[in-house]
Amino acid sequence: MRVMKHRKGQFIILAVLMIAVMMVSLGAVLYSAVTYYKRERWEEYLGIIDHVKIGCSRLVEIGLANYTLTLNNTILRDNLIQWQSDLKKVYPGYGIILNFSLTEGLHPVYGENITYNLGLASHWYSNSSFSAAKVTFTMNITSVGLTGYEFTASAFLRVKLLEAVYIDSKEKTWTILLTVDREELMPVTNLQKASFSVSLNNQSKDFSFSRYYNSTYSSFVYQLLCSNTQSPPTSTMVNVTDSRGIKVVASYPPT
Repeated sequence: MRVMKHRKGQFIILAVLMIAVMMVSLGAVLYSAVTYYKRERWEEYLGIIDHVKIGCSRLVEIGLANYTLTLNNTILRDNLIQWQSDLKKVYPGYGIILNFSLTEGLHPVYGENITYNLGLASHWYSNSSFSAAKVTFTMNITSVGLTGYEFTASAFLRVKLLEAVYIDSKEKTWTILLTVDREELMPVTNLQKASFSVSLNNQSKDFSFSRYYNSTYSSFVYQLLCSNTQSPPTSTMVNVTDSRGIKVVASYPPT
């Protein structure tokens, strides 16, 4: 009888242990599934955040490009208001709320004193000329409890006329040397001849085009050669438009 009771006790203990192992295993499986689901959902939200940030940056670039072509200083604000509405349609049910603040007033940036109006600024007709835009965004995603996520989008293009030299030789060439840089003062190195136009004494002038690294200025430069220029011009104007459509007008001497 004692043996039977002993074996019965062993069986109960073994059964309890097996149930415990099954419960632990099931718990591990459920935890893994829930963790995976949460990770997948969070990665989805991170992807949405990245897409919104990229869209905002692109809209700021487009707004600046349109401004430099039309000088309409409300165009950036109007585009961003439409973007706020479009986001709710693109991501229905996520509770995305995007607010923006257009930069205003004087801000020293990249060695320039930039005066923004409705997030836009331009300083042209100088030997150092630029176009700029800057907007601060705040994003909420109510479906995941994200609030107050802040980021900034900016666009910048600057043209510096380094030299304008007359070579009184057979070709009678007016040589223009300039640099072009963008945000973070990154040199723009991919411009083609079609990105430039030149006016001498308010008259359009054809030119030859080259680009290279200049050791004197320790910078990547563009060289524009205006041949058959009979005498040194009293004014030189260079229009530059980058691949984003952002335009800058520089002149020598400054007007």
